[in-house]
Amino acid sequence: MSSEHVVVPDAAEEIVLRGIGASPGIAIGKVLLLEKDGIVVEERGVDNPAVELERLQKAIDRSNYELEKIYHTAREKIGDEKARIFEAQLLILSDPVFLEEVKKKIVKSRKNAEFVVSTEFSKQVEQLKRSGNELFKQRAMEIDDSKNRILRNLAEAKLKSRFEGTPIVVTSEFTPADAVLLSRNQVLGYVSDYGGARSHASILSRSLGIPAVVGLKEATKHVKDGVDLILDGYRGIIVINPSEGTLKKFRDRKQWCEQLDTELMTEAGKPALTTDGRRVSVEANIELLEELPLLRPHGADGIGLFRTEPLIIDSDSIPDEMEQADIFRQAVEAVEPNAVIFRTFDIGGDKMFVGNHSEQNPFLGWRGIRMMLDRPDLLREQFRAILRTSAFGKCKIMYPMVATDEEVIRANEFLEEAKKSLDAEEVKYDKNIEVGVMIEIPSAALMSKEIARHVGFLSIGTNDLTQYLLAVDRTNELVAHMFEEFHPAVLRTIKFVIDAGHDAGVKVAMCGEMAGNPLATVMLLGMGLDEFSAVSSMLPVLKKIIRSTNYKSARKFARQLLKMESVDEIKKSLSDYLKTRFERIYFTTLSEGDIE
Repeated sequence: MSSEHVVVPDAAEEIVLRGIGASPGIAIGKVLLLEKDGIVVEERGVDNPAVELERLQKAIDRSNYELEKIYHTAREKIGDEKARIFEAQLLILSDPVFLEEVKKKIVKSRKNAEFVVSTEFSKQVEQLKRSGNELFKQRAMEIDDSKNRILRNLAEAKLKSRFEGTPIVVTSEFTPADAVLLSRNQVLGYVSDYGGARSHASILSRSLGIPAVVGLKEATKHVKDGVDLILDGYRGIIVINPSEGTLKKFRDRKQWCEQLDTELMTEAGKPALTTDGRRVSVEANIELLEELPLLRPHGADGIGLFRTEPLIIDSDSIPDEMEQADIFRQAVEAVEPNAVIFRTFDIGGDKMFVGNHSEQNPFLGWRGIRMMLDRPDLLREQFRAILRTSAFGKCKIMYPMVATDEEVIRANEFLEEAKKSLDAEEVKYDKNIEVGVMIEIPSAALMSKEIARHVGFLSIGTNDLTQYLLAVDRTNELVAHMFEEFHPAVLRTIKFVIDAGHDAGVKVAMCGEMAGNPLATVMLLGMGLDEFSAVSSMLPVLKKIIRSTNYKSARKFARQLLKMESVDEIKKSLSDYLKTRFERIYFTTLSEGDIE
C-alpha cells in the first residue's frame, strides 16, 4: 500500500502516512530514529588471502554468537516455538557449501573478505527478490541481514540496541533480530518503511505484544528524534506531529481498543454462532510453525490454510517426505480435534524448479497445481507426507491455482497413486481424506459447480481472484490503486462460487484477505459463506461480529449490496453498517479513509 501525505485542515503540520498494520495496538510517544547506515564496502586486492580467511571466520563466529544470544533471549520472552524463527539465520551462517564457496572466491580472486561476502550474499538476495514471491522476499531479507551482520563484525562495528526512555522506534527495515533486541528496552511501538504483515519481524512483534506499522515507504524521511508520533497498528497508519485534538481522539481510541481486546480475547473460545442459530467455522491462515501457539488463544476452529511453500524457501533443498510429515504433524497436533488444510506447493517460476528459464509474467505462468502436475515426483511425495500425517489428526488437501476440472482430476489420480503406494507399505492414513481446491482464477470460478463434483470443498482466494478479474497487478504502483476487492464484479463472482458449491453439495470457504476484513464479515455471512480463514489476530473480531449478527438480516443486507453498481456505494454501505452496529470494532480495525 503506498503512503500518502494528508494535510489535516485544522492542523497543517500533521502528516498521516498509511502502511500495513503488522501488530495490533495504539502507541503514542516520541520518535527514536534508528538509522541503518550500510557499511561502505570497498574492493581491495590482498597479498595474503589467509589473513582474510581468518578475519572472515572470526566475523562468522562473532555473528553466530550474537544470533545465539538473540535466540535465547527470544526463547525467554516468547517461548521455544516462536523463537525458532532465528534458526533460519543460524543455518545461513553455518551453511558449509555456501561459506566454502565464499572462501574459495577470496582465495581465487585475492580480494578482501568484505567485498566477496557482499558480492556473493547479494547475488542470492537479488535472485530471491526478482521472483516477486513474498516468501522469497522474506528469505532474501534474512540472507541480507546475515550479510550485514558479518560485514559489521568484519568492520568490528557496534550496533546500538540499548537506549533510555519509552520511544516509538522508526527505521527503514525491521528485522527479527531488531524485534527481539529492541524489546529489551521499554519500546512503545515499531515503524518501518518496508516489510509486510506476514514477515518474521511482524510475527515477533505480535508475539511480543508491541504495536507495529510497516510498509510506509517514507516514514524515515518525515521524522527525526524526539518528534511526537501516533502509531495505529489496527488501521496501519501513523500520525506525525499530531495536534492536541488528534491526540485526544487517539487517547480515547487507545482506551477503547484495550477494553475491546480484553473482551474479545475472553470470548475468543466461543463458537461463531449467529443470533438465529447458523454456525460457521472461523479458522487461521498460517505458514510458520511459530504461529501455532497463537491459534487456541485466538479461538481458531482449525487451520483453513497451511502454506507449504516456506518448507522450500527455508531450506537449501526440497524437504523429503519424512521431513514434511514431521512438520505437518506438529500443526495437526496443535489444533486437534480440528482440521488442518494443507495447500500443496504454490510456487513456480523460480530457479529452483526451472533452471535458467525466467518468466515475463509469473502471475500467468508455471505455478501452483500446473507446476506440480508437471513434477509428479514432488506432488506424490507431498501427498504421501500429508497422508502419513492424517494418521495423527484430521487433515485436508487443497490444490492452488486451479484453472480447469481436468487439473483436479489429474491431481486426484496422483493422490490415488500415493495412497496405493502407502497401502503396499502398510502405512496407516485417513482413507477418506478430504480434497478441495482454491478458486482464484476466473475460469475456475465460472466452472466451480463442475469442479465441485470432484472435491469435498472449495476455498476462495480473493487476492488472486480480484487481480485476475480486474486485470490489476497490485504490486505494480502504476495500477495498484485499481485493485479493489469490493468491486461489484468481485462480489458477484464470490456469490456465484458460493451458490455453485452449495448446489453441488460442498462447503465453501474463503482464505483470501477479504475473509479477515471486518468490513466484509456480515456481507460474506449473508452470501452463505461456510468458513472464514484469516490471520489469527483477526479471528476474535470476526467471531464477535458473527455472534452478534442475525443470519436472515445478513442475507437481506448481502442481496442489497449485490444489486449495487459502484465500489463507492458498496463501501459506504459496508462502513455505515459496521459503524452503526460495531462502533468500537469499526474504529479499531478500519484501514481506509481519513482519521475521523
